[in-house]
This record gives sequence, structure tokens and C-alpha cells, in this order.
Amino acid sequence: MRKSGEQAEVRPDVLREMHGLAERGADVRELVHLVQGRLGYGEDVLLPVLLYFMKAFDLDLLEVLPIREWLGTEQDEDINKQIMPLIARNRDRWVRESTQGNGTAMDIGLTAAK
Repeated sequence: MRKSGEQAEVRPDVLREMHGLAERGADVRELVHLVQGRLGYGEDVLLPVLLYFMKAFDLDLLEVLPIREWLGTEQDEDINKQIMPLIARNRDRWVRESTQGNGTAMDIGLTAAK
């Protein structure tokens, strides 16, 4: 169990997979399932998903919070209209970061929310 204030480790391989899926046109549901599956979480786990979206696509907490309301619904069209343009907006940044990655584990915490 993590202590209060301890940083959560983000897996670079999962971030790279998220980038690859986004490049191939994956939607929010596919990206969420990737995170949940690679990290061994159930379909109702939210916080790691939000953190990975923030880190992978250079988004802030307010931008990814709609995923919280969407999770567990079938409203894919609505969430895709909200999140996918944000991912596309920052594409140059996350593509550059993905190609410059050094393969080491990165730390991210709740303080990463902009």
C-alpha cells in the first residue's frame, strides 16, 4: 500500500502502447481497456486510468474527468467527442515525448494535475 504523498510509478511501456493505439485511431474505450488490462485492474478502476491519460497525452485533471462520468456507460460517442480532440490537440507533444523516451520508469503523482 502506498503512503500518503508517495509517487505512483507510471509504466513507460503502457504509455507507448497508448500512443500507438491513439496513432492508429483507437477510441477512449480502447485506451481505457488497455490501461486496465496492462495494469491488472478491473473495469471499474478509475484513478490509474485518469493518471495514465494525463501523462500519456499531456492532459490536465479537469480535461480527463469526463471519463469518470462515462466509465460504466455505453456513451462512447459522447466521451470520444470530448476526449479525442484533446488528445489530438497535444499530439505533437506526446509523439515527441514518446520518441524521446529512455525506457525508464517515470514518476507521476496527483501533483501532476495542472
